[in-house]
Amino acid sequence: MIKINLYIQDDGKMSKTKYELIKDFIIEGINSGKFKEGEKIYSENMLARKFKVSRHTVRRAIMELEFEGLLVSLKGRGTFVAKKSADSSKCIAVLTTFISDYIFPLIIRGIEKVIAHEGYGLLLFSTDNSYEFERYHLESIINNPNIDAVIIEPTKSALPSKNLELYKKLIQKDIPVIFINTILEEVTQNYIITKDQSAVYKLTTNLIKNGCKRLFGVFKGDDLQGIKRYRGFEKACKEANVEFDAIFFTSEEYNFVHKRAAEVISREKFDAVVCYNDKIALPLCVKLKEMGFRIPQDISVTGFDNSLLATLTDIKLTTVEHPKEKLGEMAAKATIAMIKKNKVHVSEEIECEIIYRNSTRGGIQECLKA
Repeated sequence: MIKINLYIQDDGKMSKTKYELIKDFIIEGINSGKFKEGEKIYSENMLARKFKVSRHTVRRAIMELEFEGLLVSLKGRGTFVAKKSADSSKCIAVLTTFISDYIFPLIIRGIEKVIAHEGYGLLLFSTDNSYEFERYHLESIINNPNIDAVIIEPTKSALPSKNLELYKKLIQKDIPVIFINTILEEVTQNYIITKDQSAVYKLTTNLIKNGCKRLFGVFKGDDLQGIKRYRGFEKACKEANVEFDAIFFTSEEYNFVHKRAAEVISREKFDAVVCYNDKIALPLCVKLKEMGFRIPQDISVTGFDNSLLATLTDIKLTTVEHPKEKLGEMAAKATIAMIKKNKVHVSEEIECEIIYRNSTRGGIQECLKA
């Protein structure tokens, strides 16, 4: 029988939060046999309607029951009562800034493909680039005895981590921990990342070779990828002795930094802009076109990641090819090797290819050459 905890207020009355009520409902269903082993429980939407709460609240309840080994969530299929078996503890946790959008589904797919073949389950967590969510998930992972390894992308990696003590505690556990996309410089770690600086250096050098003389950069200032990409941009501009400037934005400014960048470009008459990623480059292109700029005749625009956004409109972005699924596969294979003690340390940096398209001067010609 699974125990249900009671919470007592100072006045002697029992009080529970909404997510705890949902947990108790599911536990009672398992105890009574209403939710049988291996069977699907109610969907998150159904539970949200039943308890008149948000899906986020439902998700928290389900995640805690997953940590406790009572439920298993299968991507695209739903949530099931966990089966009691000898292999039930074979599980790898993945904690990234995002899960369901941009390039992250492909990274997750690469990880999932490898670990499923090895017989491991997958626990997915998203910080939404928030220290608060990161702390909550790190504590849950650290306290979960059924996790065999962790693949992780830290939050706001360019800043001193507010959760550094938890990262140190996690790394000290007797399980493999591998960082992807970026690292935390304050701790020694295993990692698989991309060569961000050299990729943007090559991209910027190509812009200059194709006649761009006044370059502008838009980079994320609170993660290490953004800082490294800026360094590549800066190095190329200084070596070519061209005029350049840049602005930095934070996670909270993601959705409107393109408007600020467009205003600066219009005022200062830059002829090329190097963006942190496609998620910034595409709305910037749209904004610049609204302001009367012709792309690439008046201004060249580049992105990073070669996401689906890169070819979404008539402006096809010149961008950097992030390995996405390959990176996920590499991280998963390294993790499995470390679990099996076939590998003790991982430190890999992946070279990235430039994809040339019509958002930059000479883009088509460069594409044909490639």
